[in-house]
Amino acid sequence: MPTIETLTERAEPIAPDTLGIDVYARFEREPDTLVIPVVEDDRPLGLIERNAFLMKIAGAFGHALYAQRAVIHVMDPEPAIVEAGVRIEGFCDTMLKGGAGQLMRGFIVTRQGKYHGVGTAVSLLQAVNENQQRQNDELAEQARVLTDTRTQAIAAARAKSQFLAIMSHELRTPMNGVLAVAELLRRQPLNAQAQAHVSTIVESSETLLRILQDALDLSRAEAGELELQSDPTPLRAMMDDVQAMWAPRASQDNVTLMVSYEGDTELTGLLDGMRIKQVFNNLIGNALKFARNGVVEAGLKAVADGSHIRLEARIRDDGPGIDPARVDMIFEPFVHGSGPDGAGLGLSICRQIIDRMGGRIWADNNAGRGATFAFDLEIPLAEAPAAVESNVEALTDFDVHDSPHILIVDDNATNRVVAQALCEMFGCTSETAEDGVEAVQAVQERRFDMVLMDIKMPRMDGVQATQAIRALDHPARTIPIVALTANADPEDARRYLSSGMAAVVEKPIKPERLRMAMNAALDQAAATQSGSETVRRAG
Repeated sequence: MPTIETLTERAEPIAPDTLGIDVYARFEREPDTLVIPVVEDDRPLGLIERNAFLMKIAGAFGHALYAQRAVIHVMDPEPAIVEAGVRIEGFCDTMLKGGAGQLMRGFIVTRQGKYHGVGTAVSLLQAVNENQQRQNDELAEQARVLTDTRTQAIAAARAKSQFLAIMSHELRTPMNGVLAVAELLRRQPLNAQAQAHVSTIVESSETLLRILQDALDLSRAEAGELELQSDPTPLRAMMDDVQAMWAPRASQDNVTLMVSYEGDTELTGLLDGMRIKQVFNNLIGNALKFARNGVVEAGLKAVADGSHIRLEARIRDDGPGIDPARVDMIFEPFVHGSGPDGAGLGLSICRQIIDRMGGRIWADNNAGRGATFAFDLEIPLAEAPAAVESNVEALTDFDVHDSPHILIVDDNATNRVVAQALCEMFGCTSETAEDGVEAVQAVQERRFDMVLMDIKMPRMDGVQATQAIRALDHPARTIPIVALTANADPEDARRYLSSGMAAVVEKPIKPERLRMAMNAALDQAAATQSGSETVRRAG
């Protein structure tokens, strides 16, 4: 806010011996004049306020008393006096402390003690109002700019997320061919050198897929679209899954991996188990990278406290540790850990997930060698989910039984070749269709025991084709359908299952995963058919 000088009115002062009648005449000539300063030798002596003076003149015997007397007898001898350089807001505070009466009296403005002008409450209020309006306009403009910036940032983040989702899908299609063919080669009688080359292809492809998924998850988090799906999750079983996934990799790298769980073995928490396993996977994968020929410990401690469970996770390695200068930045995107092979995206995704769950994640160097990555969470206690008899994940490893005849539906020729090769490896026969329209027609014309259905296809996609088959007035309406898709996020998988599919297998296809899903779908279909026949016989 500016200084008092900007409010100053250069009112013509009067001498202290000026008669009251002359002041009265001046107020009549100047209806907008509110105060008249009384000055002698450039020094302010007092102030005559218009309303107060006119009330004295208009009072009983007022004209007789004051008209011919010097104004020194009717002026305010102690007006508010302020230097021209004082800021308006500071002077306003002082005036307000003097009460409303002080504001009505006006004030004299001086410069180095000499008369400079006058000011009034009206000018003060006008200045304050103008300043407030200016501040309001500035705040509104800042809010508009921030809103526009935030909107643009969200739009950019969503566009990036959509782009990466498309790229993820497109890259998974050729990677499906690479990984599946590599898996087929690995099962052939190759020499040791060839087997090593195939293993390198598989490991490199899986690493590329993890990086791709991390980039996609990070962009979703930046766009506020990283979804969490909380379900009752048995904590001990979750850690068993983590161990089962990483034990072969650790053995291959000559690393001793010790996965532990401390707590009630029946404890079940309400959380997104898939995302927590993703955090463990990223942290364990990072630890194995630095602990070759060493040790990695991954532990989860679960403590029930009333209706909540406190989770404490620690992943420790005996590698080179973290550069102390980077410990505080380790969870930022594209910040590497120790050396050129440190984590770039995975740790950032871990932080995004734990932050979204209301927890805390951090890293410290160990007292001796290596580093420890840790996160703490508090989650609601939940009841254990009911056991499901036909659980794909729980199936044992055995060949697809009864040599079923399979319809493979995919618009990509490479994917069709890969799926046919896998079916042949499982002892199945197969035919192919290039989209949903052909699939619906094929199941009505020929008998199939199962359909392996791609999702994104022209003319009719996998979900539409599944719904169309389920709506048929034909025995094929009950045929088990397994989704083969590059879009297998939890929310996508739930949508595919709700459309009538029996299982979902993510591309690139892992042969063991596909075999288990096919067996589960066939068993479920057989159980459903047996139950229907029992009901009919009973009827």
